[in-house]
Amino acid sequence: MQEDGEVRLPDDDMVDGDLGDGMMKEACARRRIHQSFCLSENLLLRTQLLTGDLLGIPGLKTSHTHQVPGRNIPHLSSITEMSKEDLTVRLQEAAEVIDLLCCELDVTYRYLEGKYEALKILQGKAILEKATIHTKSLLQKSEDKAKALEKEVNSLQWELSFLQLQMKTSEQSWEQKHSRMLSENKALTESLEETESELQQLRAQNAALRREYLELLSLLSVRDQVLYQKTKPPYSPESDAHVLELAVLGACQCLGVNEVCPCSRNAAASRKQVVLLHQELDAQHSRREEALMVADAFRIAFEQQLKKRSEHLLLLAETSVYKAEGGSRSPLISVRQKLRSLLPSSVDVKRPEELLETLYKLMDLGIAASWEKYQRSLHFHLQRV
Repeated sequence: MQEDGEVRLPDDDMVDGDLGDGMMKEACARRRIHQSFCLSENLLLRTQLLTGDLLGIPGLKTSHTHQVPGRNIPHLSSITEMSKEDLTVRLQEAAEVIDLLCCELDVTYRYLEGKYEALKILQGKAILEKATIHTKSLLQKSEDKAKALEKEVNSLQWELSFLQLQMKTSEQSWEQKHSRMLSENKALTESLEETESELQQLRAQNAALRREYLELLSLLSVRDQVLYQKTKPPYSPESDAHVLELAVLGACQCLGVNEVCPCSRNAAASRKQVVLLHQELDAQHSRREEALMVADAFRIAFEQQLKKRSEHLLLLAETSVYKAEGGSRSPLISVRQKLRSLLPSSVDVKRPEELLETLYKLMDLGIAASWEKYQRSLHFHLQRV
């Protein structure tokens, strides 16, 4: 048994750095130790039984306290032949051997337990190291994310503070604008109320003046009413009084006089003069329209006559050209000869194209002269009108 324990001791679980099968080897070693321990207990029980049977024999003493482990125990048949002292000695030696083996077994068991605990610690350290590396990587990532998030949070906080400052300034500006607009609105409301009150007073005065005007107009006769309507100056809703009346009334210093003042007489005379000027203006407008109509009639007649003459001259020119190209000469004097007689005598013979150009020039000159004559007559007629 001691040799088995010494052989199995070198089965180190940490050899070659094995962390996976160490638990299996340790379980096998513990199982073997348990089996050897059970065998030693059985052997010890048998030895105690034999010792109890032999202790009754007096005179037996142990002569050896320590024997070499692994000594062979004699067979039962040889034990009966020995004396009691020899048996006692042998039994004591066997008991010492058993105690020594038990001690070695206990030491081996404790050694294996220590190795098992060390193996558990190493495995825990390895697992913890792996977990620590993974945890460190996760912690580094989380720290990086935390730093990035902290930067974002700082930027967002700065933006939030900036926006809050802007909002505060805008709120202050809007409050100032609102207060200013409220004050302006209040002032405008007060001015509007004053204007409305003044307008109501003016409307009341206008209604009173309108009633007085109608009463005074009803006191006049029909003829006077017609004359007043004719001499009444035009007015619009925007301007209730004429400029001339306003000028007269502004220059009038006759307040509180019951009789007719010179200012009113001047206003009436100015009204009559305005009416006469309007009548003369209407007459001038009618004469101008008549003169324009007469001028249009003269212009239309002149244009028709000029058109007829131009057509007649063109017809004569075409006839003369046709005769010059190949037609028989007529005994009558052609238009070309008449025109040639008007031209200088140095010109002998001209081509039909030159004759047409000369004819067109003469026609243009005639038309221009006729137009000047028409303009002079129209100007003279307009002067007479």
